Amino acid sequence: MPPNDSPKTATLTTMTGGQAVVECLRREGVRHVFNVPGESFLDLLDKLYDAPEIQLITNRQEGGACYMAEAYAKATRSVGVCIVTRGPGATNASIGVHCAAQDSTPLVLLVGQVPRVNRGREAFQEIDYGRFFGSIAKWVVEADSAAKLPEIVTRAFHTARSGRPGPVVVSLPEDVLTERAEMRFPEPVPLAAPHPDPVLIAGMAARIDKAERPVLLLGGGIQYARAREAAVRFAERFQLPVLTSWRRNDAFPNNHPHYAGSLALGASPAYELAREADLVVVVGDRLSEITTGDYTFPLPGQRMIQVDIEPSVIGRQHVPEMAIVSDARLALEAALEVPREGAGSGAPERGEWIRAAHAAYEAFVKPASRPAETVSMEAVMETLEATLPEDAIFTVDAGNASAWVQRFRVYRTEDSLLGPTVGSMGYGLPAAIAAKLAHPGRVVVGTCGDGAFLMTGQELATAVQYEIGIVMLVFNNGMYGTIRAHQERFHPGRTIGTDLVNPDFAALARAYGAEGIRVETTADFKPALERALKVTRDEGRPAVLDVLTDKENISVAGTLSELRAAASR
Repeated sequence: MPPNDSPKTATLTTMTGGQAVVECLRREGVRHVFNVPGESFLDLLDKLYDAPEIQLITNRQEGGACYMAEAYAKATRSVGVCIVTRGPGATNASIGVHCAAQDSTPLVLLVGQVPRVNRGREAFQEIDYGRFFGSIAKWVVEADSAAKLPEIVTRAFHTARSGRPGPVVVSLPEDVLTERAEMRFPEPVPLAAPHPDPVLIAGMAARIDKAERPVLLLGGGIQYARAREAAVRFAERFQLPVLTSWRRNDAFPNNHPHYAGSLALGASPAYELAREADLVVVVGDRLSEITTGDYTFPLPGQRMIQVDIEPSVIGRQHVPEMAIVSDARLALEAALEVPREGAGSGAPERGEWIRAAHAAYEAFVKPASRPAETVSMEAVMETLEATLPEDAIFTVDAGNASAWVQRFRVYRTEDSLLGPTVGSMGYGLPAAIAAKLAHPGRVVVGTCGDGAFLMTGQELATAVQYEIGIVMLVFNNGMYGTIRAHQERFHPGRTIGTDLVNPDFAALARAYGAEGIRVETTADFKPALERALKVTRDEGRPAVLDVLTDKENISVAGTLSELRAAASR
């Protein structure tokens, strides 16, 4: 829930530091908090007992808790909240902070700390959080008195969601949480959405009209600005094919005739289109390593216009010929108001180019069947596409297993793909749980490989405990597939450390209290999926499908045999 827009006021009352933190959460409209309980924040836990409107989700490991908070923020486009204890709890949670930093996700991590009198003595589980989190958080702050907590926590939320969103870490010494003080509570700070310079917007429109082959590249800034509809109208009016950045497929409706695909790993025709462009209009994207194909795009000399809410993002990877600091939606809407008498001379030629680009995308997302000794992943994707509702939410993990859902699912609805652009393993299951909490009325399907599942698989117990009905697909080929593929390519005949001996994931799921189904053949998948959907809908239980996939078909783009053949040339 977004903060209210009432004028900034302050109320005065006396309470403990823990109570003050809970009151700040209330005022920010927080509905879910993810945590692993710890002795360093007992007073905060106690005061949450008196706040039933905030559901406290107890996790099984701090990494899973912070992943959930990060994914919840993506699913709701609000600030995710995680609470962990000092030392080991904080270091476990750091994986979620790093994910939030690279994914531009608004996150507040509240961390317990040793009492103030013990600071600097290497006390039990003491860590200097400013040094530990300093390179990956937007702001790291330690409260030195209870009276300052309302100001600190309010500022933490504002910092997390303002400009380029990101993570904030608030250190809470144990005695600060138990200390009583007079508290002044400022109202949550409304977001400032910078408006674009009209002269620059007019210049952008003129440059697009004069270009022969311009493309529009959309990133996560579109999603946080709720600019999807404006992006559609902008693409239609200016006759632009549309690309989305890595794991931001749902920033634009994929079934729209202007959509040309995602700049992701693999031989996507989207990269060919991007490199053919004579003008690249980038809106709300930081041009990450994967989106740019290892920083090879935009090409040297390729003209670019970059629109972003955060000035420091503009020009970091490629110097644009025009830079516009603005909220994404406001910039696109302003461009739609620019008069265009006599403009658009390139539009007729672009029409055929746009149609060809969308046709290439449609061909790229149609699975071409390959022989499989176990389960055909191409058939799995066809079944998912035919069976699931349009607004189903997919969560993806790291590695080769994620590529199937990224490539072959057509994302028609916003906020329907959650994945870590940081590429960290173990994300798929916690993210699915968070997505279902955020959108209980939508079908949520989590996906991961067998290696990733055992990194955070214990969070299945969390899903069972809170009756969170997700469908979890574990694509099981008995290896760390991405690293194995690299070994086959660069060190042929010398694979080591990538084979996995796994438990029966279906039996493991049943031990947790979830539905567990082992899928050994392609024919088994559809009835297994239908059973999983029924269980999640009617019983509120999670379901895990242990999908045995073919080692030979190691990735969406190639086979082990092809990798070995290429390496031997």
